[in-house]
Amino acid sequence: MFDYHLHTPFCRHASGSMEDYVAKALERKIGEICFTPHMPLPDFPRGGSDLRMAPDDLERYIDSVQKLRARFPGYTILCGIEADYYEGYEEYLNRVLSCYDFDLVLLSVHFVHSWPGNNWLFGFDFPEKTMSQIYSEYFAEIKKGIKTGLFDCVAHLDVIKQPGYPVLQGNRGDVEDILDLCRAYNMSVEVNTSGLRKRIGEMYPSRDILDLIVGRKLPLVTSSDAHDPSSVACGFPQLYSLLRELPSCTTARYRRRSSQRVSIDQLG
Repeated sequence: MFDYHLHTPFCRHASGSMEDYVAKALERKIGEICFTPHMPLPDFPRGGSDLRMAPDDLERYIDSVQKLRARFPGYTILCGIEADYYEGYEEYLNRVLSCYDFDLVLLSVHFVHSWPGNNWLFGFDFPEKTMSQIYSEYFAEIKKGIKTGLFDCVAHLDVIKQPGYPVLQGNRGDVEDILDLCRAYNMSVEVNTSGLRKRIGEMYPSRDILDLIVGRKLPLVTSSDAHDPSSVACGFPQLYSLLRELPSCTTARYRRRSSQRVSIDQLG
């Protein structure tokens, strides 16, 4: 299998050396990996400097990946990035993504533009709104991000979900709209095991959403969203078993933002 969502010390909230991430991936027999540190957002009005790379880190990050490739010849190490969509930064994102030969660009939303305060996705407190309304405002940002055409894959699609409030129960239309947009913009959808390590106790997205993804013949990107070497490929045995249960499921292999479909049988 591939682990296409690995963070680095450049993110400022991940630990361990990049070499240790590679070593753990080799130990766990992961076929390919992709580093995806959080993209810089200069003068971003929300969130501290410990959430993403600084602008000066970009060149150093890319250089570090090149050195790792030289140190581990024969092993596929991709150079990707996790880019937050936040309204008003579209031109900046386009400019940066045009300047570098990334293999994969993940779309994520951690700040909802219309929310008050710091817009932080995990700090919402809106007693006047239903959970379905809160979910819908988050999904609206994902839709906007997809429509920019700047991204390759939607990361942790339902990361906003809370225990006791299944996403499809009140927001099936939002999810289906997102998946239809992914098909229209030739994007994949990540299946991310990090939720297994959190209070929600399940992957992103949930199994019922995965059924909708596979039903639309969208490719999946497999990932651990590791922020330390010990989490590389964490939950992958469970993930592999789940994918084997999904008929006609395919995953995506990326090179320079171009994807190739890979069947579960090919992953091994």
